[in-house]
Amino acid sequence: YILRRCLIDFDKTDVKIKLMPWPATHVLVAETAYPLYFNHLDHQAFIVGTCYPDIRYPAQIDRDLTHIHAVPLEDMQAQTGFRAGLLFHTYVDDYWNTYIAQFREQLFSLVPKHRPTFHTLKILQDRYLYDQLDDWKTIIAELGTILPEELTFGASEQAVKDWHTMLQHYLAKPPQKSDLEMLSLTLPPDIVEDIHTFYTSFQGVPFLDKLLIQFYPEIKAHLESVSVSPTQAS
Repeated sequence: YILRRCLIDFDKTDVKIKLMPWPATHVLVAETAYPLYFNHLDHQAFIVGTCYPDIRYPAQIDRDLTHIHAVPLEDMQAQTGFRAGLLFHTYVDDYWNTYIAQFREQLFSLVPKHRPTFHTLKILQDRYLYDQLDDWKTIIAELGTILPEELTFGASEQAVKDWHTMLQHYLAKPPQKSDLEMLSLTLPPDIVEDIHTFYTSFQGVPFLDKLLIQFYPEIKAHLESVSVSPTQAS
């Protein structure tokens, strides 16, 4: 199974990218947001929900079912834990696209503007940010349970179990180059080969390292600055 996807929309003159984080980054940001906005909701359900949307790849379900845009944090707070986590996933995706757009010109002056680049950046970001969260054991344990809401999107129970198992394996240690092998299940060999090459060559490039690492303090500061009604935050 592929963990994340990179969507590239080509037009006549340019490449419009939508670059979304991989699971470790999503969980890290969700753990940051939880005590600020969602601690009235079940923690396990929130984490399972924020990891859920990208099951659409192995389960082959419509993206629009799991990725719902432009939902304010206040509206998420009124949802179940699972639903709030699911909505927060896309909130983070959208913030990432806004963040990366600021650096688009410099980014593409350093790296090729094609699919292997984007896959490589996402897994490197997970690697760089993984140690920002201490309690991965709790996350992995919480992913050991299948929630009823997960079966309401068209994914089979077996697909959901397989998704949880794959996430548990991936999140059990800092992402490694060997994790790239899973991409061979869904990507052509030449693209996987490029990703392996970029995984090594992109590391140690100061601009790229800073770009990927700085995303977390940027979104953390954003989350800490958002004004939320006390009645909704309680």
